[in-house]
Amino acid sequence: MKLIARLISSLLIFTAFAAYADDQSPAQLRKQLDAMNTLQGSFVQTLFDKTGKKLDEQKGTFVMQRPGKFFWKTETPAPQLLVSNQKTIWLYDPDLQTVNERPFSDDLKKTPVLLLSEDVDKLRKNFTINRTQADKSEKFSVTPKVTEGLFQELLLVFVDNQLVEFSIRDSLGQLSHFTLSNVKRNQAVDENVFNFVAPAGADIIKN
Repeated sequence: MKLIARLISSLLIFTAFAAYADDQSPAQLRKQLDAMNTLQGSFVQTLFDKTGKKLDEQKGTFVMQRPGKFFWKTETPAPQLLVSNQKTIWLYDPDLQTVNERPFSDDLKKTPVLLLSEDVDKLRKNFTINRTQADKSEKFSVTPKVTEGLFQELLLVFVDNQLVEFSIRDSLGQLSHFTLSNVKRNQAVDENVFNFVAPAGADIIKN
C-alpha cells in the first residue's frame, strides 16, 4: 500500500522561520488538526526520487473526516480510488477492475494518511514533532520514533490556519509533494462517500 504511505504530509519552502522544538509543538499541531473536523478539495501530487528528479504527477479530489475516514480519488493520469470508513480500507483500480481490501489495523494507524484524521493525542507517543513559523504560516515536521516505519519525515504547512500543502519522504528516500486547492474545511459531507461498494465484476483481494 505504497499510496497510503505517501498521502498525508507537507512541505513549505520559506526563509527566516523561527524554530521550536519544545513540548508545545505537538500541542500546536493538535490545535490545528482539532480545528479541522472535515476537509475536502483538489490535490496535485508530484513524486520525486531521492536525487530530486521528477518521476510522476497525479491530480484528483479528496474528502477527509476525523477520525479515520477518507476518500482519495486520483483522476489523472490513471484513475484510482482509496477509501476508508475507519473499519476497512479499500484501494480500487478501475483499469484493472481490482479492489484491494484490508482491515483498518493498528499498523495502518501509524501511517501518514491517518495523521489528519486520527486521535492526535497519540502523536507524542509515536512521533517527534518540530514546529517552525513565520508571519501567518506554520510548518510541522513529523518524524517517526520507530525508524523502520513506512516514512522518514512528514511535513505539513498551514497558512492562515488552513492546510495548503504537505509532503512525505518515504523509506526509500522518495518525496511525494501535495498541493491543495479549492479547500473547504468543516463543511458537511455525505457519510456514504466513506463506504465503498465494489462494482459488479471487480476482483476483490483481501489482505
